[in-house]
Amino acid sequence: MKKENLDFFKQQASIREKDEIDALRKVLDPSDTRGVKNSYIDVYLKYYLRKYLRPEKNDTVLEIGCGIGRLAEYMSQFVNAVYGVDIVDLLIDTCNSNPQKSRNTFYLKMSEGEKLKEAPINKMYIVWVLMLLTDRTELIETLTAYRKILPNLKTAAVLEQVKRSTQLEHHGGKFYGVYRTIDEYTEIFRAAGFKVKGYCVLGERHNGPFYKLLHILYKVLPRALAKVSPQLFLMDKYLMGDTSHKVKLINNKRPTDVLFQLEIAD
Repeated sequence: MKKENLDFFKQQASIREKDEIDALRKVLDPSDTRGVKNSYIDVYLKYYLRKYLRPEKNDTVLEIGCGIGRLAEYMSQFVNAVYGVDIVDLLIDTCNSNPQKSRNTFYLKMSEGEKLKEAPINKMYIVWVLMLLTDRTELIETLTAYRKILPNLKTAAVLEQVKRSTQLEHHGGKFYGVYRTIDEYTEIFRAAGFKVKGYCVLGERHNGPFYKLLHILYKVLPRALAKVSPQLFLMDKYLMGDTSHKVKLINNKRPTDVLFQLEIAD
């Protein structure tokens, strides 16, 4: 991974949190000091991961880019075991030292990746990580490597931000990520040995009326509003209806989340 990509992760890892809401700043938006927008996004991501990954009690799941473990800890209640890996050692240390860590979650540094061969991992998920790998060849090689060391892997859910055409994004003069197209991701997954079973366009983030309000006013809204984020997301979902096939929501003005459902190619 290029230095500027790794620097972004390290910057997020250095953020100190006071409570669960503040902890979201490490992996979501560090400028959301009140946690209003981040709490909405947290609920939104968990909802769609559970819906499309379809975790079951006998599953052993891998998260690539686990951050502080918020999604892995959530997923642990539905499966036999969850493994998390991350390129930033500090984040893995944070996961392992968490006093509320579940007994069936296991966090590994990249240097410990060989241990994954011993785990009966049959499902995998990735959220907003591939956009930080700008080199197409490196991305394909990384996905191929995980597929090869996981002999029991059957399916995967990959959630990434896409645009109508490929664009590099910079914030404050520093690299943030690359927004690819649906077709480009489809080709990358196939080159890495995965079959794209389907994809779903997730419309609430950026398009939901309540998320729009939070996105504009999150710096001044009362912190207590973060507690009602689940209700705000569900209202947006109801108002937006089924957006899974609404490719028209994808444009070049702002990124749109798309969840890819993958299988191991024959």
